Amino acid sequence: MKITVTDLNAVKKSMEIEVGPEEVARETERAVRRYAQRVRVPGFRAGKVPVTVVKSRFGAEIREDVKDALLSRLYGEAARERGLRPVADPVLDEVRFEDGEPFRFKTTFEILPEITPAEYTGIEVRKREVEVGDLDVDKVVEDLRQSHARFVPSEDGGVAALGDVVVMDLEGAPEGGEPFRREGVSAEIGATDNLADFNAGIDGIRAGEERSFDVAYPESFHAEELRGKKVAYRVRAREVKRRELPEVGDEFARELGEFESLEALRARIREDLVGRRGAEADSEARRAVLDKVLLANPAPLPEVLVEREVQHRLEDMARSMILQGIDPSKLDLDWGALRSRHEEAARKAVHARLVLDAIAAAEGIDVEAREVDDRLRLEAQRLGESFEELRKRVRSQGGTEAIRNQLVREKTLDYLTSVANIQVGE
Repeated sequence: MKITVTDLNAVKKSMEIEVGPEEVARETERAVRRYAQRVRVPGFRAGKVPVTVVKSRFGAEIREDVKDALLSRLYGEAARERGLRPVADPVLDEVRFEDGEPFRFKTTFEILPEITPAEYTGIEVRKREVEVGDLDVDKVVEDLRQSHARFVPSEDGGVAALGDVVVMDLEGAPEGGEPFRREGVSAEIGATDNLADFNAGIDGIRAGEERSFDVAYPESFHAEELRGKKVAYRVRAREVKRRELPEVGDEFARELGEFESLEALRARIREDLVGRRGAEADSEARRAVLDKVLLANPAPLPEVLVEREVQHRLEDMARSMILQGIDPSKLDLDWGALRSRHEEAARKAVHARLVLDAIAAAEGIDVEAREVDDRLRLEAQRLGESFEELRKRVRSQGGTEAIRNQLVREKTLDYLTSVANIQVGE
Protein backbone atom coordinates (compact mmCIF):
# COMPACT_ATOMS: atom_id res chain seq x y z
CA MET A 1 0.00 0.00 0.00
CA LYS A 2 1.38 3.38 -1.03
CA ILE A 3 0.51 6.25 1.33
CA THR A 4 1.19 9.95 0.78
CA VAL A 5 0.24 12.43 3.52
CA THR A 6 0.27 16.18 2.87
CA ASP A 7 -0.04 18.77 5.65
CA LEU A 8 -2.63 21.36 4.65
CA ASN A 9 -2.23 23.09 8.02
CA ALA A 10 -1.34 22.08 11.58
CA VAL A 11 -4.49 19.98 12.01
CA LYS A 12 -5.73 19.37 8.46
CA LYS A 13 -4.28 16.56 6.36
CA SER A 14 -4.66 15.23 2.85
CA MET A 15 -3.93 11.54 2.38
CA GLU A 16 -3.59 9.68 -0.92
CA ILE A 17 -3.71 5.88 -0.88
CA GLU A 18 -2.95 3.41 -3.65
CA VAL A 19 -3.07 -0.38 -3.80
CA GLY A 20 -2.33 -2.69 -6.73
CA PRO A 21 -4.87 -4.58 -8.88
CA GLU A 22 -4.13 -7.78 -6.94
CA GLU A 23 -5.57 -6.23 -3.75
CA VAL A 24 -8.68 -5.23 -5.68
CA ALA A 25 -8.96 -8.78 -7.01
CA ARG A 26 -8.76 -10.26 -3.49
CA GLU A 27 -11.45 -7.90 -2.20
CA THR A 28 -13.61 -8.70 -5.22
CA GLU A 29 -13.25 -12.42 -4.58
CA ARG A 30 -14.36 -11.97 -0.98
CA ALA A 31 -17.38 -9.95 -2.11
CA VAL A 32 -18.36 -12.55 -4.72
CA ARG A 33 -18.23 -15.33 -2.11
CA ARG A 34 -20.45 -13.32 0.24
CA TYR A 35 -23.00 -12.75 -2.50
CA ALA A 36 -22.91 -16.40 -3.53
CA GLN A 37 -23.79 -17.43 0.03
CA ARG A 38 -26.74 -15.13 0.53
CA VAL A 39 -28.38 -14.35 -2.83
CA ARG A 40 -31.40 -16.24 -4.11
CA VAL A 41 -31.44 -17.09 -7.84
CA PRO A 42 -34.24 -19.18 -9.40
CA GLY A 43 -32.99 -22.64 -10.42
CA PHE A 44 -30.20 -22.79 -7.84
CA ARG A 45 -30.17 -23.89 -4.22
CA ALA A 46 -29.26 -21.32 -1.54
CA GLY A 47 -25.47 -21.07 -1.26
CA LYS A 48 -24.93 -23.03 -4.50
CA VAL A 49 -25.17 -20.22 -7.06
CA PRO A 50 -22.20 -20.44 -9.48
CA VAL A 51 -19.68 -17.60 -9.30
CA THR A 52 -20.18 -16.77 -12.97
CA VAL A 53 -23.91 -16.33 -12.42
CA VAL A 54 -23.30 -14.16 -9.33
CA LYS A 55 -20.90 -11.91 -11.25
CA SER A 56 -23.29 -11.65 -14.17
CA ARG A 57 -26.40 -10.92 -12.14
CA PHE A 58 -24.90 -8.72 -9.41
CA GLY A 59 -21.81 -7.19 -11.03
CA ALA A 60 -22.73 -3.55 -10.36
CA GLU A 61 -23.63 -4.22 -6.72
CA ILE A 62 -20.45 -6.21 -6.15
CA ARG A 63 -18.33 -3.44 -7.64
CA GLU A 64 -19.92 -0.86 -5.34
CA ASP A 65 -19.40 -3.10 -2.30
CA VAL A 66 -15.75 -3.63 -3.24
CA LYS A 67 -15.19 0.11 -3.55
CA ASP A 68 -16.81 0.82 -0.16
CA ALA A 69 -14.90 -1.99 1.53
CA LEU A 70 -11.56 -0.83 0.12
CA LEU A 71 -12.20 2.80 1.08
CA SER A 72 -13.11 1.93 4.66
CA ARG A 73 -10.41 -0.67 5.27
CA LEU A 74 -7.52 1.06 3.52
CA TYR A 75 -8.26 4.45 5.09
CA GLY A 76 -8.26 2.92 8.58
CA GLU A 77 -5.09 0.92 7.96
CA ALA A 78 -3.26 3.91 6.47
CA ALA A 79 -4.26 6.22 9.34
CA ARG A 80 -3.04 3.68 11.91
CA GLU A 81 0.20 3.10 10.02
CA ARG A 82 0.95 6.84 10.00
CA GLY A 83 -0.16 7.31 13.60
CA LEU A 84 -3.00 9.65 12.65
CA ARG A 85 -6.20 9.93 14.73
CA PRO A 86 -8.88 11.78 12.73
CA VAL A 87 -11.47 13.61 14.83
CA ALA A 88 -14.29 12.98 12.34
CA ASP A 89 -15.11 11.07 9.18
CA PRO A 90 -12.91 12.06 6.23
CA VAL A 91 -14.02 13.95 3.14
CA LEU A 92 -13.53 11.80 0.05
CA ASP A 93 -11.98 14.07 -2.58
CA GLU A 94 -11.46 11.63 -5.45
CA VAL A 95 -11.53 7.90 -6.32
CA ARG A 96 -9.99 6.08 -9.28
CA PHE A 97 -11.39 2.58 -9.71
CA GLU A 98 -10.76 1.02 -13.14
CA ASP A 99 -10.61 -2.67 -14.07
CA GLY A 100 -7.05 -4.00 -14.02
CA GLU A 101 -5.68 -0.70 -12.65
CA PRO A 102 -4.44 0.26 -9.16
CA PHE A 103 -7.16 1.49 -6.79
CA ARG A 104 -6.43 5.10 -5.76
CA PHE A 105 -8.28 7.57 -3.61
CA LYS A 106 -7.66 10.85 -1.80
CA THR A 107 -9.20 12.07 1.45
CA THR A 108 -9.06 15.19 3.59
CA PHE A 109 -9.51 15.10 7.36
CA GLU A 110 -8.59 16.86 10.59
CA ILE A 111 -6.66 15.58 13.60
CA LEU A 112 -6.19 16.84 17.15
CA PRO A 113 -3.36 19.36 17.54
CA GLU A 114 -0.20 18.40 19.37
CA ILE A 115 -0.16 20.47 22.56
CA THR A 116 2.75 20.51 24.98
CA PRO A 117 1.24 22.47 27.87
CA ALA A 118 3.32 25.20 29.48
CA GLU A 119 3.01 27.94 32.10
CA TYR A 120 -0.03 26.47 33.79
CA THR A 121 1.13 26.51 37.44
CA GLY A 122 1.38 29.55 39.67
CA ILE A 123 -1.11 31.54 37.61
CA GLU A 124 -1.77 34.88 39.32
CA VAL A 125 -5.39 36.04 39.56
CA ARG A 126 -7.38 38.15 41.98
CA LYS A 127 -10.61 36.99 43.56
CA ARG A 128 -13.16 39.54 44.67
CA GLU A 129 -13.81 39.75 48.38
CA VAL A 130 -17.26 38.59 49.45
CA GLU A 131 -19.24 41.24 51.30
CA VAL A 132 -22.81 41.02 52.57
CA GLY A 133 -24.33 44.11 54.18
CA ASP A 134 -27.54 44.82 56.04
CA LEU A 135 -29.11 46.24 52.87
CA ASP A 136 -28.48 42.93 51.08
CA VAL A 137 -30.26 41.07 53.87
CA ASP A 138 -33.08 43.66 53.88
CA LYS A 139 -33.69 43.03 50.17
CA VAL A 140 -34.04 39.27 50.68
CA VAL A 141 -36.41 39.81 53.61
CA GLU A 142 -38.53 42.12 51.45
CA ASP A 143 -38.57 39.56 48.61
CA LEU A 144 -39.79 36.94 51.11
CA ARG A 145 -42.42 39.37 52.34
CA GLN A 146 -43.66 40.01 48.80
CA SER A 147 -43.74 36.29 47.99
CA HIS A 148 -45.88 35.63 51.10
CA ALA A 149 -48.42 38.36 50.32
CA ARG A 150 -52.11 37.47 50.56
CA PHE A 151 -54.81 38.75 48.26
CA VAL A 152 -57.88 39.93 50.12
CA PRO A 153 -61.14 41.41 48.79
CA SER A 154 -60.93 45.15 48.14
CA GLU A 155 -62.70 47.38 50.65
CA ASP A 156 -62.73 50.66 48.68
CA GLY A 157 -65.33 49.96 46.02
CA GLY A 158 -63.42 47.30 44.16
CA VAL A 159 -61.60 49.52 41.63
CA ALA A 160 -58.63 47.56 40.27
CA ALA A 161 -55.20 49.20 40.26
CA LEU A 162 -51.62 48.12 39.50
CA GLY A 163 -50.73 45.00 41.51
CA ASP A 164 -54.35 44.07 42.25
CA VAL A 165 -55.81 40.73 41.19
CA VAL A 166 -59.04 40.65 39.20
CA VAL A 167 -61.17 37.51 39.39
CA MET A 168 -63.27 37.43 36.23
CA ASP A 169 -65.25 35.45 33.71
CA LEU A 170 -64.06 36.00 30.17
CA GLU A 171 -64.99 35.18 26.61
CA GLY A 172 -62.50 35.32 23.78
CA ALA A 173 -63.00 35.30 20.01
CA PRO A 174 -59.71 34.77 18.10
CA GLU A 175 -59.51 35.82 14.47
CA GLY A 176 -60.11 32.70 12.40
CA GLY A 177 -60.26 30.53 15.52
CA GLU A 178 -62.75 28.91 17.85
CA PRO A 179 -64.32 31.15 20.54
CA PHE A 180 -63.62 30.15 24.13
CA ARG A 181 -64.96 30.92 27.61
CA ARG A 182 -63.21 30.77 30.99
CA GLU A 183 -64.82 31.28 34.39
CA GLY A 184 -63.16 32.40 37.61
CA VAL A 185 -59.90 33.43 35.91
CA SER A 186 -57.45 35.40 38.09
CA ALA A 187 -55.11 37.99 36.55
CA GLU A 188 -52.77 40.42 38.29
CA ILE A 189 -52.76 43.88 36.74
CA GLY A 190 -49.26 44.73 35.51
CA ALA A 191 -47.98 41.15 35.69
CA THR A 192 -45.26 40.50 33.12
CA ASP A 193 -47.06 37.29 32.09
CA ASN A 194 -49.87 39.44 30.66
CA LEU A 195 -49.59 41.31 27.40
CA ALA A 196 -49.70 45.10 27.72
CA ASP A 197 -53.05 45.24 25.88
CA PHE A 198 -54.60 42.81 28.37
CA ASN A 199 -53.26 44.75 31.38
CA ALA A 200 -54.66 47.96 29.91
CA GLY A 201 -58.01 46.28 29.26
CA ILE A 202 -58.62 45.36 32.91
CA ASP A 203 -56.87 48.31 34.59
CA GLY A 204 -59.38 50.30 36.67
CA ILE A 205 -62.18 47.76 36.31
CA ARG A 206 -64.72 47.49 39.16
CA ALA A 207 -66.31 44.41 40.66
CA GLY A 208 -69.41 43.62 38.58
CA GLU A 209 -68.25 45.74 35.62
CA GLU A 210 -68.18 44.35 32.07
CA ARG A 211 -65.64 45.42 29.45
CA SER A 212 -64.71 44.58 25.87
CA PHE A 213 -61.25 45.04 24.37
CA ASP A 214 -58.89 43.53 21.79
CA VAL A 215 -55.49 41.92 22.38
CA ALA A 216 -53.00 41.33 19.54
CA TYR A 217 -50.75 38.33 20.21
CA PRO A 218 -47.24 38.24 18.70
CA GLU A 219 -45.95 35.43 16.47
CA SER A 220 -43.64 34.35 19.30
CA PHE A 221 -46.46 33.84 21.84
CA HIS A 222 -46.19 30.53 23.70
CA ALA A 223 -49.80 29.40 23.13
CA GLU A 224 -50.01 28.18 19.53
CA GLU A 225 -53.77 28.74 19.25
CA LEU A 226 -53.30 32.48 19.96
CA ARG A 227 -49.98 33.04 18.17
CA GLY A 228 -50.15 35.88 15.65
CA LYS A 229 -53.88 36.48 16.18
CA LYS A 230 -56.06 39.29 17.46
CA VAL A 231 -58.53 38.21 20.13
CA ALA A 232 -61.69 40.13 20.98
CA TYR A 233 -62.28 39.78 24.73
CA ARG A 234 -65.38 40.38 26.78
CA VAL A 235 -64.84 40.19 30.54
CA ARG A 236 -66.95 40.55 33.65
CA ALA A 237 -65.13 41.22 36.95
CA ARG A 238 -66.41 39.12 39.85
CA GLU A 239 -64.20 40.76 42.46
CA VAL A 240 -61.01 42.77 42.94
CA LYS A 241 -58.40 41.65 45.44
CA ARG A 242 -55.70 43.77 47.04
CA ARG A 243 -52.21 42.55 47.89
CA GLU A 244 -51.78 42.42 51.71
CA LEU A 245 -48.20 42.16 52.93
CA PRO A 246 -47.29 40.53 56.26
CA GLU A 247 -45.62 42.55 58.98
CA VAL A 248 -41.90 41.80 59.30
CA GLY A 249 -41.15 40.51 62.80
CA ASP A 250 -40.61 37.38 64.86
CA GLU A 251 -44.03 35.99 63.93
CA PHE A 252 -43.24 36.38 60.22
CA ALA A 253 -39.93 34.52 60.75
CA ARG A 254 -41.68 31.68 62.60
CA GLU A 255 -44.23 31.31 59.78
CA LEU A 256 -41.35 30.66 57.36
CA GLY A 257 -40.39 27.49 59.22
CA GLU A 258 -37.51 26.74 61.55
CA PHE A 259 -36.74 30.28 62.75
CA GLU A 260 -37.53 31.38 66.29
CA SER A 261 -37.00 35.06 65.63
CA LEU A 262 -36.41 37.63 62.91
CA GLU A 263 -32.78 37.81 64.04
CA ALA A 264 -32.38 34.06 63.37
CA LEU A 265 -33.95 34.49 59.93
CA ARG A 266 -31.62 37.36 59.07
CA ALA A 267 -28.61 35.34 60.27
CA ARG A 268 -29.56 32.45 57.94
CA ILE A 269 -30.09 34.82 55.04
CA ARG A 270 -26.66 36.39 55.62
CA GLU A 271 -25.04 32.94 55.81
CA ASP A 272 -26.71 31.85 52.57
CA LEU A 273 -25.69 35.05 50.78
CA VAL A 274 -22.08 34.65 51.91
CA GLY A 275 -22.06 31.05 50.66
CA ARG A 276 -23.68 31.90 47.32
CA ARG A 277 -21.48 34.90 46.63
CA GLY A 278 -18.42 32.97 47.75
CA ALA A 279 -19.24 30.23 45.24
CA GLU A 280 -19.69 32.87 42.52
CA ALA A 281 -16.32 34.44 43.40
CA ASP A 282 -14.66 31.00 43.31
CA SER A 283 -16.20 30.30 39.93
CA GLU A 284 -14.99 33.65 38.58
CA ALA A 285 -11.47 32.91 39.84
CA ARG A 286 -11.52 29.47 38.17
CA ARG A 287 -12.54 31.07 34.87
CA ALA A 288 -9.80 33.66 35.23
CA VAL A 289 -7.21 30.92 35.83
CA LEU A 290 -8.41 29.01 32.77
CA ASP A 291 -8.40 32.16 30.62
CA LYS A 292 -4.74 32.80 31.48
CA VAL A 293 -3.80 29.17 30.84
CA LEU A 294 -5.44 29.36 27.42
CA LEU A 295 -3.56 32.57 26.60
CA ALA A 296 -0.30 30.83 27.48
CA ASN A 297 -1.19 27.77 25.38
CA PRO A 298 -2.51 28.80 21.95
CA ALA A 299 -3.47 25.91 19.69
CA PRO A 300 -4.83 25.42 16.17
CA LEU A 301 -8.41 24.19 16.33
CA PRO A 302 -9.98 21.55 14.08
CA GLU A 303 -12.84 23.33 12.34
CA VAL A 304 -14.99 20.20 12.52
CA LEU A 305 -14.90 20.38 16.35
CA VAL A 306 -15.77 24.09 16.30
CA GLU A 307 -18.67 23.44 13.93
CA ARG A 308 -19.87 20.58 16.13
CA GLU A 309 -19.83 22.87 19.19
CA VAL A 310 -21.69 25.65 17.37
CA GLN A 311 -24.32 23.15 16.24
CA HIS A 312 -24.67 21.84 19.78
CA ARG A 313 -25.28 25.36 21.09
CA LEU A 314 -27.88 26.11 18.43
CA GLU A 315 -29.66 22.84 19.20
CA ASP A 316 -29.70 23.75 22.91
CA MET A 317 -31.20 27.13 22.05
CA ALA A 318 -33.90 25.53 19.88
CA ARG A 319 -34.63 22.92 22.57
CA SER A 320 -35.05 25.69 25.16
CA MET A 321 -37.56 27.47 22.88
CA ILE A 322 -39.55 24.27 22.43
CA LEU A 323 -39.69 23.72 26.20
CA GLN A 324 -41.19 27.22 26.48
CA GLY A 325 -43.84 26.32 23.91
CA ILE A 326 -42.20 28.26 21.08
CA ASP A 327 -41.73 26.62 17.67
CA PRO A 328 -38.38 27.89 16.25
CA SER A 329 -39.51 27.04 12.71
CA LYS A 330 -42.34 29.58 13.03
CA LEU A 331 -39.95 32.40 13.94
CA ASP A 332 -38.08 34.58 11.48
CA LEU A 333 -34.64 33.63 12.81
CA ASP A 334 -31.40 34.43 11.00
CA TRP A 335 -29.61 31.16 11.67
CA GLY A 336 -26.49 32.40 9.89
CA ALA A 337 -26.24 35.38 12.23
CA LEU A 338 -26.94 33.17 15.25
CA ARG A 339 -24.20 30.77 14.12
CA SER A 340 -21.71 33.63 13.81
CA ARG A 341 -22.71 34.94 17.24
CA HIS A 342 -21.93 31.58 18.85
CA GLU A 343 -18.67 30.93 17.01
CA GLU A 344 -16.30 32.79 19.36
CA ALA A 345 -17.66 31.05 22.46
CA ALA A 346 -17.55 27.70 20.62
CA ARG A 347 -13.88 28.23 19.70
CA LYS A 348 -13.02 29.03 23.30
CA ALA A 349 -14.85 25.93 24.55
CA VAL A 350 -13.01 23.66 22.08
CA HIS A 351 -9.68 25.32 22.94
CA ALA A 352 -10.32 24.81 26.66
CA ARG A 353 -11.13 21.13 26.22
CA LEU A 354 -8.00 20.48 24.18
CA VAL A 355 -5.70 22.30 26.60
CA LEU A 356 -7.26 20.71 29.69
CA ASP A 357 -6.92 17.27 28.07
CA ALA A 358 -3.24 17.96 27.37
CA ILE A 359 -2.60 19.08 30.97
CA ALA A 360 -4.48 16.05 32.31
CA ALA A 361 -2.24 13.77 30.24
CA ALA A 362 0.91 15.59 31.39
CA GLU A 363 -0.09 15.43 35.07
CA GLY A 364 -1.59 11.93 34.99
CA ILE A 365 -5.04 13.16 36.04
CA ASP A 366 -7.80 10.57 35.62
CA VAL A 367 -11.08 9.47 37.18
CA GLU A 368 -12.29 6.09 38.42
CA ALA A 369 -15.46 4.28 37.39
CA ARG A 370 -17.07 5.06 40.76
CA GLU A 371 -16.68 8.79 40.07
CA VAL A 372 -18.59 8.39 36.81
CA ASP A 373 -21.29 6.48 38.71
CA ASP A 374 -21.43 9.21 41.36
CA ARG A 375 -22.10 11.82 38.67
CA LEU A 376 -24.77 9.61 37.14
CA ARG A 377 -26.44 9.22 40.56
CA LEU A 378 -26.66 13.00 40.92
CA GLU A 379 -28.11 13.30 37.42
CA ALA A 380 -30.61 10.51 38.14
CA GLN A 381 -31.80 12.39 41.23
CA ARG A 382 -32.18 15.57 39.20
CA LEU A 383 -34.16 13.79 36.50
CA GLY A 384 -36.23 11.77 38.97
CA GLU A 385 -35.33 8.36 37.56
CA SER A 386 -33.43 5.36 38.83
CA PHE A 387 -29.65 5.26 38.70
CA GLU A 388 -29.63 1.84 37.00
CA GLU A 389 -32.00 2.96 34.23
CA LEU A 390 -29.99 6.12 33.56
CA ARG A 391 -26.68 4.26 33.54
CA LYS A 392 -28.06 1.67 31.13
CA ARG A 393 -29.35 4.39 28.77
CA VAL A 394 -26.09 6.36 28.90
CA ARG A 395 -24.06 3.24 28.15
CA SER A 396 -26.31 2.22 25.26
CA GLN A 397 -25.89 5.69 23.74
CA GLY A 398 -22.11 5.66 24.19
CA GLY A 399 -22.21 8.55 26.64
CA THR A 400 -20.05 7.09 29.41
CA GLU A 401 -16.82 8.26 27.80
CA ALA A 402 -18.16 11.80 27.40
CA ILE A 403 -19.00 11.92 31.13
CA ARG A 404 -15.55 10.56 32.01
CA ASN A 405 -13.88 13.19 29.81
CA GLN A 406 -15.92 15.97 31.42
CA LEU A 407 -14.99 14.80 34.92
CA VAL A 408 -11.30 14.66 33.97
CA ARG A 409 -11.49 18.24 32.70
CA GLU A 410 -13.26 19.41 35.86
CA LYS A 411 -10.62 17.70 38.00
CA THR A 412 -7.87 19.26 35.88
CA LEU A 413 -9.33 22.73 36.38
CA ASP A 414 -9.52 21.99 40.13
CA TYR A 415 -5.80 21.17 39.99
CA LEU A 416 -4.95 24.37 38.08
CA THR A 417 -6.87 26.41 40.64
CA SER A 418 -5.13 24.65 43.53
CA VAL A 419 -1.67 25.50 42.17
CA ALA A 420 -2.59 29.07 41.16
CA ASN A 421 -1.61 32.17 43.09
CA ILE A 422 -5.03 33.60 43.97
CA GLN A 423 -5.14 36.86 45.91
CA VAL A 424 -8.37 38.04 47.55
CA GLY A 425 -9.39 41.67 47.19
CA GLU A 426 -8.83 44.49 44.77
